[in-house]
Amino acid sequence: MAFPASVAFVKWRYKSFKNKQLALEFFGFLTYLLFHLFYTHQYLFLGGEYNYTAKIIDPFFYMFLIQMELYYSINGKRQRNLIVLVIENAFLQTFIHTFGLDFYGGELLDLFALVFSIYVVFRIGEEYYLAAYIPKISRYLIIALAFIGITFEVYIFRCFVIIAIFYVSLEKRHQNLRKSNIKNRNLLMEQEGFRNMMREISSSIKDFSNKKVATDSYLNSLCGFLSVKGAAIYEWESEKKYFSCVSVTGLYFPLGIGSEKLFTRADLLREMSFKQHIKDSNSIIWKCGHGSRTGVFFNHVTDNLEEIIGKLFQEVHSIILIPLLQESELLGVLVLQNKIGSDHLTETDFNIAKSFANYAAIILSTSRIAEQKHENLRMSMELTSGNVIQKSLFSKNIPKVEGIDVSFFMSPAKEIGGDYYDFFEKDDKLAMIIGDVSGKGVSAGILVAIMQTYLQNEYQRQDDLKKLLTGLNNYLSYRIEMGMFITLLFFEWDPKSNRLHYVSCGHEHILHFHAKDKTIKRIRSGGIALMMDSDIEPYIKDCELVVEKGDSVILYTDGVTEAFNPMRKIFGLDRLVNFFEGVHISKDAVKSLLPKVLEDWRGNAMQTDDITCMLMQF
Repeated sequence: MAFPASVAFVKWRYKSFKNKQLALEFFGFLTYLLFHLFYTHQYLFLGGEYNYTAKIIDPFFYMFLIQMELYYSINGKRQRNLIVLVIENAFLQTFIHTFGLDFYGGELLDLFALVFSIYVVFRIGEEYYLAAYIPKISRYLIIALAFIGITFEVYIFRCFVIIAIFYVSLEKRHQNLRKSNIKNRNLLMEQEGFRNMMREISSSIKDFSNKKVATDSYLNSLCGFLSVKGAAIYEWESEKKYFSCVSVTGLYFPLGIGSEKLFTRADLLREMSFKQHIKDSNSIIWKCGHGSRTGVFFNHVTDNLEEIIGKLFQEVHSIILIPLLQESELLGVLVLQNKIGSDHLTETDFNIAKSFANYAAIILSTSRIAEQKHENLRMSMELTSGNVIQKSLFSKNIPKVEGIDVSFFMSPAKEIGGDYYDFFEKDDKLAMIIGDVSGKGVSAGILVAIMQTYLQNEYQRQDDLKKLLTGLNNYLSYRIEMGMFITLLFFEWDPKSNRLHYVSCGHEHILHFHAKDKTIKRIRSGGIALMMDSDIEPYIKDCELVVEKGDSVILYTDGVTEAFNPMRKIFGLDRLVNFFEGVHISKDAVKSLLPKVLEDWRGNAMQTDDITCMLMQF
């Protein structure tokens, strides 16, 4: 029993008994060893006789052995049948050797018990053979030794049985261990190859934002790792609705419809690939990008490539196509063609390429972000330039005219605003204009510039303010069809007659501060906005505002009264009137105090509209 005991202890030397299976197996072998040591001592040293207990214990141990070895593959029904046979054998042996030998024919019963025990051992050996794939010679040797060990009362034969079983078991374990080592070694080599590939791609792609350089480096690394002859990356142009080639490496044959010419010069193939825009939904690149989300693999052995790519099947023997995705958004398609040498691309190549496809998706995504940032920067610079130009168009110096002092402040919500103010002088008269173009941004800024140019030129030739604005409306309405409109207040001060008259085109209220009683009167400006109708003459009129010395007139755009706070409440006309009633009306109130009040009101809320305020003091 030294051999099986040694095998057991070597097997469990570095094992943990927290594993119930291993613990049960160890203690089973240990118990069997102690049993045989006890009976061997009884037989050799104390003159004991051969005991029938071995005929019970041995089948139990053989059954225990195959359960430990083959629990994952032995048939459940046959296993239950074997357990029943072992238990029946135990009862039979116990009954016969306890009661049967005292009766007539006890020897025949003992022989029957022996034959039944041999049958049980034979069935166990057969199951072990079927499940463990033991060679025939080992099977017959085990059965023969088991037969001899149970038949003859010589312990050495029984030891031979155990030795044979352990030898076959150990050999099988050795083979499994060798296969496992080979598998683990191949897996480690594959993992090391993956790590090398990742390092190579990461080191070759130094700048993801440079799409051409990054994709070329990526394709060269991937083709070198997979031994692929040619590859390409197609990018999906969502606005143009077609695929365009951004990178090609190796001997790559374009796959779009119409590329039936077979070239062998790589430069001609590259030129064709870059010129080709894939719009046809029958193209395999189109189908892969818009149909399969996991990629497709074609091989001339299993697929009819002539139906798929036409005459190119003579040159293209196997193809891998993988869609490049960012979440659910299609960025492009990766295409790999042909294996170097006589081999073809395999499912393993397909799975590896899918694993590394995310690098190509990152390149395309990052380059798009970089292009968008560049475009945003360009637009920001253009808007900043536009803001500088627009500010230069607005009057910085207010003409000095007797009897009136004017001040203002303006804060656009964007680089280019839609608010408008200006001052013109003619025959000692001063014109003051404030307006608001619907919307903001470039279109509003352009409309402001057109309006300013028209008023500057026509005011010098036109004395009737109503006709001046009617002409401006006609000029804009017949030339610009954008669904925009302009509210406007045009004031003119004549110091000779001390008259302040104005024309309103649907602008905000006019605030008139009376110096005598220190009150502010709200005056509806009236009229209709410019460009709301092709003829506004019936809706506007020339009005006069009677002012006295010390009075003030305040004009503003809706960006003042409609300033939002974080709770989405507007500043409102009442708060504006209360502000001017609570302060000394002056230039400082308009240029410094009012902007500060509006800023405090907004808090961390964004400024959503242009703000302009104008103060006329008499």
